[in-house]
Amino acid sequence: MTNFTGKDIERKLKILIVGLGGIGSQLTDLVVPALSIGHVSVELYLMDDDNVELHNIGHQKYQHHEIGQSKVSSLYERYSIYQNVKIIPIEEKLTENTQLEMYDIIVVSVDRDNPRKIVHSSGKAWVDLRCQGDGWMMLDSDTDSNIVCSFPKNEQPVSCQLVGAIDEGNIQFGFAAVAAIGAQWVLQKIRMSHGVTTKVPRFSMGYLTHGEMRFSLGGLKSE
Repeated sequence: MTNFTGKDIERKLKILIVGLGGIGSQLTDLVVPALSIGHVSVELYLMDDDNVELHNIGHQKYQHHEIGQSKVSSLYERYSIYQNVKIIPIEEKLTENTQLEMYDIIVVSVDRDNPRKIVHSSGKAWVDLRCQGDGWMMLDSDTDSNIVCSFPKNEQPVSCQLVGAIDEGNIQFGFAAVAAIGAQWVLQKIRMSHGVTTKVPRFSMGYLTHGEMRFSLGGLKSE
């Protein structure tokens, strides 16, 4: 378990979201307004090197007039008006551990395994949010390492939408489900850092259609 100290209470927490696709952009849209009405000020860093494309519009928090813009600049322009949250855009990929040294809390919501491994080994409080179709999975820095290592690795990008779903207008909402879980995790971690006794969501996975799955190292079962 990651412990916060009195020094964390005295300064603004630095929170990083790596990946601003379906999950990351949705999580940003949930977290920023929620933080703006609270009593805690944070710095929220948004990291992604992609531009907004037409096929993003159906399931990511972008609009048609933003096509061609960088994702970080689009979200910065939208959310920098909120109080209590300083938005810092970082238009780059996560490729090495040194990029994570300054952060207290890290959200990784990417479609490749290498950035996930970098975050997992950072020693920070982290949450790893994944989805495909209407399925979703959430791991965090308190999840048993045997569970974290047991999942297949994605060396190539894997879309959160099933093949053909965007063209057919059959958008699947696993990304929204896991973004909500991630937003709950982030806000409760922030409250913990300020001495509040609370709980965060734990490792979970499931499908919107079939329900939550119970996991053991021996296999999966639906509830």
